[in-house]
Amino acid sequence: MSNREQEPTHFLPRDEFTARRRDLSNHPEAVTASSRIDTTDDYGNVTTWVLDLFRVDGRVTAFVQRGAADGFVRLVLPPDVTSAIGRHQAGLVTKNRKRLARARVADARARGEKLGNPEALAAARKKRIKAEQTDR
Repeated sequence: MSNREQEPTHFLPRDEFTARRRDLSNHPEAVTASSRIDTTDDYGNVTTWVLDLFRVDGRVTAFVQRGAADGFVRLVLPPDVTSAIGRHQAGLVTKNRKRLARARVADARARGEKLGNPEALAAARKKRIKAEQTDR
């Protein structure tokens, strides 16, 4: 048998997207989630997004595919990037909650409402000052 007859007829793709996805798909502990989102702009152009998430050892890798009339793009978002996105999202939620709480307090004050329990706040302040003095 010659070397030509022993050479494989097909090669596995070596691009990052395909190779990483294949590795994670074959991982026995991988947990996956997939979504397909079709968006339409004001002119009726459809863009399709496919999002595949793989979680292994508490780390998430995201595979993002975007298909539109102008072409097709595939991205791999490594665990460091997906964790940064999660942190930013949590931070935005916290900022939004604070903003809404401040707005509610400002509205209540503008209406002349009494906020909190002044007697309890004064007692807590007095207790905190007393504790600070004894610690010195």
